[in-house]
Amino acid sequence: MKKVLDTVKNALAETTGLFGEGYDNATQLLKDTLTNFYDVKNLTKEKLVTLANDLIALSPIIEEAGFRTKEINVGVTIPPRIVFHFEKFRETSREEIDALLKRNSDKHLLKVIINTLVSADDFQKKLTLGRFVFGEIDIEVGVPPVVNVKLLNP
Repeated sequence: MKKVLDTVKNALAETTGLFGEGYDNATQLLKDTLTNFYDVKNLTKEKLVTLANDLIALSPIIEEAGFRTKEINVGVTIPPRIVFHFEKFRETSREEIDALLKRNSDKHLLKVIINTLVSADDFQKKLTLGRFVFGEIDIEVGVPPVVNVKLLNP
């Protein structure tokens, strides 16, 4: 597993110049989540459900950061996966984010998710969108974890 994570990390490092620091930060945060919350080899439906329930419980606090949980998709596969779809509904300053995280310093998962959302949002701001508009940020909790920035054609 370490070899796979190192390979992914190296590939991401090579793309950082193209995509910016935000993408690398978001992916690193999710990698850290994997190692801090569950052992990938022993990922079970129960552990994923616990993680998903914890994230759902954090939704009201995540909204304070300007991101709303728009949709949740559950993949009953081996290994299981859950995709959280977040939409940004307002701008929030770095100071507000820092204060929110400080008030909730005991919630490590909250810190990971909010920092991932902020990093992904910073990443999408660097893109030349043309006619496309920013739609949502998807965080897939699974093996491997994935962050997607969705751009929509109006």
